[in-house]
Amino acid sequence: MSDRNKTYLTIMTKNSMFTFLGLVSAQLLEDEGDNKPITAVVKHDPREGQPFFKEYDKSSEAIRNYEEAISTSVERGWSVIFRGTPNYG
Repeated sequence: MSDRNKTYLTIMTKNSMFTFLGLVSAQLLEDEGDNKPITAVVKHDPREGQPFFKEYDKSSEAIRNYEEAISTSVERGWSVIFRGTPNYG
């Protein structure tokens, strides 16, 4: 993974449910062969059918929304059990 490609993961639990939030910064390879930098927030809530994915124009905006989502979840009774970069292997 290059320095420009980063993933941060937060796993939370509440009442025997698990959810995760992810902050992803990567290079998207477009059809023309150009690389487009993207920063997105990914969320999966077990009570919802599909994961949520939102791309942001500015990485600072994605980071702010990621941090706010974690804070809001904790205020609503979720407990953070892991927060950091994913472990591989």
